[in-house]
Amino acid sequence: MSNFLDSKVGKQILIIIGIIFSAIGINGFLAPADLLSTGLAGIVVIFNKLFGINQGIAIIIMNIPIFLICKKYVDKEFFYSSIINMFIFSFSLGVTENLYKYITINDTMVQSIFGGVLIGAGTGLIFKANSSVGGLDIVMATLKLKYDISIKNASLFINFFIICAGGILFGSLKAMYTLISMYLTSVSIDIAKDCFNQQKLILLISEKYNEIASNIMMATGKGVTFLDAEGAYSHNKKKMIYCVVSSNQIAKIKEIIYKEDKHAFISINNIDEVKGGGFKGKKL
Repeated sequence: MSNFLDSKVGKQILIIIGIIFSAIGINGFLAPADLLSTGLAGIVVIFNKLFGINQGIAIIIMNIPIFLICKKYVDKEFFYSSIINMFIFSFSLGVTENLYKYITINDTMVQSIFGGVLIGAGTGLIFKANSSVGGLDIVMATLKLKYDISIKNASLFINFFIICAGGILFGSLKAMYTLISMYLTSVSIDIAKDCFNQQKLILLISEKYNEIASNIMMATGKGVTFLDAEGAYSHNKKKMIYCVVSSNQIAKIKEIIYKEDKHAFISINNIDEVKGGGFKGKKL
């Protein structure tokens, strides 16, 4: 599955699905409730409400200076792919502008939740394909690549100012619902961006460390490292196994460990990023 998603066809499928999710989230849920989307799309909704400007056209015009500024910070594939996706996204926003007529939900909380999750999932899938739809997404990608600021944190920081504008325009209650939506968007971005690419860190202490290490390496094809450890109370010298594996290998590894030693001490932790040792690092 991971190899297919790394192919050009797989990436384009992710991008199209992401754009569809985002457009539905904006025009099907957030815009009808007078809630703002994240990023440039949220700013465009403000202009649409104030001046009646077509969202698709506004997206293209406002993207021009952003692309010119960010061009030197991102690779060519990301840059040119983002330009193409910007036009597809603007077209999708224009086509779905009246989608709210077919999604009849009059509950602002439900609209904020579904809108936020759909936009976040869509944006995350596009980032996973090493692309964006321009706008503030490319700004967030630049911050990640240049300063290693996480997409989630950059999203929350940038969109804080959009929330303030929304509060002035639509009222404080709408701004609060928008805040809920934007938080869910930032969380969903991280989840969708890292799907199918989750790694786990295993720390293990067992008397049968040699047997367990050999079986783990044989079953997963991943390397294992021995670390010297000492019990703080007993001062007994021990060997700790340190290894990083894919999340879908955890069940097999636990089976290996407990087959050799039912009393083994094991700690399994999430990893934000890992590079080298046979693992492919994340660009965003």
